[in-house]
Amino acid sequence: MRVELAGWFSLKDRFFEDLKKELDEKEKVREEIIQVSRKLRLSSSKAIMNIHANNIQKSQNFLQDSENLLNQVLSYRETHPELFYLAYDSMQEFVEAYVFTHAVRDLRLPDDLPVSIPQAVLPGLADCIGELRRYVLTLMIRGDDIERVEKIIRLMEELYFRLVEFDYHDKLTGNLKHKLDVVRNVIERTKSDYLIALASSRKT
Repeated sequence: MRVELAGWFSLKDRFFEDLKKELDEKEKVREEIIQVSRKLRLSSSKAIMNIHANNIQKSQNFLQDSENLLNQVLSYRETHPELFYLAYDSMQEFVEAYVFTHAVRDLRLPDDLPVSIPQAVLPGLADCIGELRRYVLTLMIRGDDIERVEKIIRLMEELYFRLVEFDYHDKLTGNLKHKLDVVRNVIERTKSDYLIALASSRKT
C-alpha cells in the first residue's frame, strides 16, 4: 500500500522555513545586543578609569554616554526578553561606574539607579566596593584628607551591609554570595591599611 506524503513534506518545508526566519531575526537581535553591550561596558570602564585618574569631567562625559547606551540596551527587555540576559554584564559595569562616580563626587551613595534589574545591580554594587578600595589606597598614597578616606570606608561598609540582606539564590542575584565573600575581605584589608597609614602619619 502506497501512502501519499506530498502534503506532509510541503507542510514540513513551511514549518522549518518559519523556524529559520524566527532564528534569523533572533540572531540579528543577539548581535545588536552584544554590540551595544560592548559599547556600554567600555564607556562605563572609561568612566571608572578617569575617576581614578582624577579626571572628573571626562568621567562625567563617559558616564553620560553610558546612560544613553543603557537606554538602548533596556529597550530590548520588552521586545526580546529571552535574549536580554546577554546585557547583564555590561549593565553590571554601568552600575559599578554610576555608584562609584557618585560616591567619589558626593561622598554618599546615590538615592536611586537608572536600572533596577537584580542580576545586574547587586553584583555591580559589590564590585563597586573593590573600586572604592582602589580609590582609598590612592588617597592614602597621596596623603590626602584622612576624613575623606574615612567617609569612603564607611560607604564601603554601608554598601556591604545593604547587600548582605539579599539572601537569595545565586541565579536571582548574579552570584552575589561569592562576591560578598570577596568584598568582606576587601573591606577588612582596607581598614587595616588605613589604620597602619594613620599610625604612620602620627609618628611623623
